[in-house]
Amino acid sequence: MRQNEPGDDKFASFVFRLNFDGLTGTKIILWLLAITIVSFAIGFGILALTGGFPPDSQNKDTPFRHSSMTAPNTTQFPRGDAASGKISITMGAGELSVDGGSPEGTIMEATIFDKAPEWQPRYFQTVSNSTAIIRMEDPGHKGKEWFAPHSPNSWDIRVADRVPVDLEIAVGAGHSSLSLGSLSLNSLTVSTGAGETDIDLTGYRGSAFTGSIDNGVGDLTIRVPRTSNMQVTVRQGVGDVTQHGFEQQHERYTTPGFDPALPASDLLINQGVGDITIEAV
Repeated sequence: MRQNEPGDDKFASFVFRLNFDGLTGTKIILWLLAITIVSFAIGFGILALTGGFPPDSQNKDTPFRHSSMTAPNTTQFPRGDAASGKISITMGAGELSVDGGSPEGTIMEATIFDKAPEWQPRYFQTVSNSTAIIRMEDPGHKGKEWFAPHSPNSWDIRVADRVPVDLEIAVGAGHSSLSLGSLSLNSLTVSTGAGETDIDLTGYRGSAFTGSIDNGVGDLTIRVPRTSNMQVTVRQGVGDVTQHGFEQQHERYTTPGFDPALPASDLLINQGVGDITIEAV
């Protein structure tokens, strides 16, 4: 058997030191990189929340705080002689709140919290066959400004209570809170890409309507009156479905005492990823 020579021991020691030193160097670099990223994230968050970003020619405040914005911009849409409404709301990203109770004589009121003029939505209004048609659209942006601290919007929408409306809402990303119990719906269409969506129909006493809810990624909560004649069909991708107060048969949920022979509201839910909670209260 060949005996180890002194040269072999020196070579092995050199290789060990080389590997150890290289590993230590790699660890040091990774730790420094991690500390840098975390420090940057913390600093960015503090600046965003406090409005500490330096002003530029387009955005001078951060909409993470309403106090840092100018006064909200409110637009009212007169009802005129319209007997019904068709309202379409399209938001790219931000917080959307829809409720009843628009001022007397109007079919919709929109209050926008945003500093930069380029983030103001576009409005289109016309009347066709006694139906007031309103479209509200995010102007859309490209490039890095979608990820800037100035990007989020906050829209507060109020719709007339006693006017039958077809309501269509599309949100790319963000939080949507829809309190529709005081409205009179002909149809309801909600499409969201990512984010949390809350639809509250408690207290609804309008006519029966058809509804479609398409939710990409995020949790969805829907509340309906226990006394309503309503059926909800849930098509779930990944996530849990929790129900309270409904009678369930496979993917179909009905309010207590549901009677298909009577006018009934029919709601279809298509969910990609996220939990669904439906409540009959």
